[in-house]
Amino acid sequence: MSDRISVLIVDDHLAVAESLQALLSRQADLDVGEVATNGKSALRIAAERKPHVVLMDQNLSGESGVVVAASILAAHPGSAIVMLSGGMTQDELIAAVEVGASGYLLKTTPAAEIVRAIRRAAAGEILLPPDELASLLRLGRERTRQRAERQRNLPQLTPREREVLALMASAADAERIAGELRISVNTARGYIQNILEKLSAHSRLEAVVRATELGLLVA
Repeated sequence: MSDRISVLIVDDHLAVAESLQALLSRQADLDVGEVATNGKSALRIAAERKPHVVLMDQNLSGESGVVVAASILAAHPGSAIVMLSGGMTQDELIAAVEVGASGYLLKTTPAAEIVRAIRRAAAGEILLPPDELASLLRLGRERTRQRAERQRNLPQLTPREREVLALMASAADAERIAGELRISVNTARGYIQNILEKLSAHSRLEAVVRATELGLLVA
């Protein structure tokens, strides 16, 4: 069995992918085969080669590198994912860590450091300082808790109230809502008042804005 480290490069800019390919191919201990330029080709090549390390572009055209990374890890949990980025926000880094990425590298990282990072990732090392990793995981757990709390506290609208809310979002008045839903105008007004109370809103516009913020309506 070969002791070389199998590497898969995923980048939607072919010139960038091929430059990395040429760079890494000069290392005797690295085995760099076909590059991938999208999620579909990345999954295909990963299935064929079962790479030890995947260099994953964070922003693929029309796709999230983190989502593709998660799919690769689901099929090949032995692979190490190293995200490549022009700069990751804290939220993006948390998402990458939560799906199992070993860390990330800036695309401006010197060649020698990229090679060292690949070797470290293949050896099972995390490419983030322990205190930074712990901080990110804590923050990720706290945000998950906050999302769950917000979900529990969402106003509970009945199916009919959601229908009325959707019509309110299209600027429908009580008369139009009544006609659309084949109910009386007084009944429509009653639904509108219930929605205002549940959303703690003082006007229909405020109710629509608040519902959008809470995810009860798609903006």
